[in-house]
Amino acid sequence: MRLLFILPGGGGTGGAHSVVQEAGGLVRLGAEVALALSQDRAEDFAWHYPELKGSGVRLHAVAGTEALAALLPGFDIACATSAPSAHMLADALTLTKGKTARPAYYVQDYEPLIFSPGTQKWRDARATYAMFEAPLLFAKTDWLRRVVNDNHGRAVEKVRASIDHATYQPAGRTADAPLTVSAMVRPKTPRRGPRRTLRVLRALSDAYDGRLRLISFGCPAEDIGAIGARLPRRVEHRGVLRRGQVAEVLQQSDLFLDLSDYQAFGRTGLEAMACGCVPLLPVFGGADEFARHWDNALVVDTRSDAAILEAAGAFLGADPAVRERMRGRAIATAANYTVEKAAMSEYQAFSNFLARAS
Repeated sequence: MRLLFILPGGGGTGGAHSVVQEAGGLVRLGAEVALALSQDRAEDFAWHYPELKGSGVRLHAVAGTEALAALLPGFDIACATSAPSAHMLADALTLTKGKTARPAYYVQDYEPLIFSPGTQKWRDARATYAMFEAPLLFAKTDWLRRVVNDNHGRAVEKVRASIDHATYQPAGRTADAPLTVSAMVRPKTPRRGPRRTLRVLRALSDAYDGRLRLISFGCPAEDIGAIGARLPRRVEHRGVLRRGQVAEVLQQSDLFLDLSDYQAFGRTGLEAMACGCVPLLPVFGGADEFARHWDNALVVDTRSDAAILEAAGAFLGADPAVRERMRGRAIATAANYTVEKAAMSEYQAFSNFLARAS
């Protein structure tokens, strides 16, 4: 089985994390796997994923649609991983003649929600679900499957999600370690709630007056100023981190805040669980695949600062035995999400797709 995943957007995102680790898993199952990267983002991609060296996953830096089209006849399936990559793949397929790769789409978000209705970007995002003839669409949450089916009448197959447990795993903490809250701040991605996250971090800083360690990461510090905001006092900002560095932050944390408007899945929340950190996640979207309120996570309406602070305060003020019990259940939940299980589910989906097409 020869598979090509198209990742023109570069690395560092949850979607790219999924593809990279699952590509490696597919190689270990015997597939030939390659990633098509934008030529101008290849260096950034290599910085984020040094583990690709020696993984067996081949990398192709492509300059544009024609370069991608030239690759397609060498693969059985070419898989888009985002709306821009779906358009790129559709254009490339029009340039190929004879036998070429069959199209698939790894639906990792419902991208029409990212843009204002009626805009060109919104129309382009909506078009991705109907632009291929007889494609394979697959996703890792039932929420995504329902949204695509309800809005476009397209069936979406279910695959398993994965966590790289070699990177995300618990680490021992001393008994006298301070209570620690971490959060991702991405000002260039408004749906991730960067202003909301900074407000909540400021409220926690003020309320606990130095008794709480606060860590943020996810962007250069100047990006915060660029949206007219500022970093709250007593917050340690770590900037842009590689996956291993994110894991170190989560291993030090008792609570991780994901204050997005919604999450199609909520990868960093599950990675937090794998590190022994309880996540606070948005009630809207697909996090209910794994998150259970006051069992292994906090699940709240992130439109409300008051609801966020109430849940966070209750957790931080809970008996240590309660937090430890939730931590244990979080670790146990994350243990069910392995690269091997995810890769096998995708391998089966690809195999069935090729069998139907033959």
